[in-house]
Amino acid sequence: MPCVCGKKCSLLCLFISIWAIFQLLLMGMSYSMHSLAFLKSLPLKDHYNSLKEFRTEADRAFGELAIRCYVTAVLYACFAFISYICFCLRNRRLAATRNPNQHHKRKA
Repeated sequence: MPCVCGKKCSLLCLFISIWAIFQLLLMGMSYSMHSLAFLKSLPLKDHYNSLKEFRTEADRAFGELAIRCYVTAVLYACFAFISYICFCLRNRRLAATRNPNQHHKRKA
């Protein structure tokens, strides 16, 4: 399997992906709990006719954004997995070039 990037780049991508997973999971939980800190980030109209209309629209927006955060966290988890595989493959290739006799020894 060819790796797209080198050892350092895949390690950086892995760490950034892990950080993004934690951030998106925390944001998704905040949206799921209808945190008022995120109220200004909701795509809502400027004026509503009643409080009930505003609450139903806000609840729908909170749920939609929570699902988006969770789906994006899963995508970052897939990217982290790919970065981890590339990192391990690069380590194996570097070890094989440093010690070429280790991989070609036969068991007696």
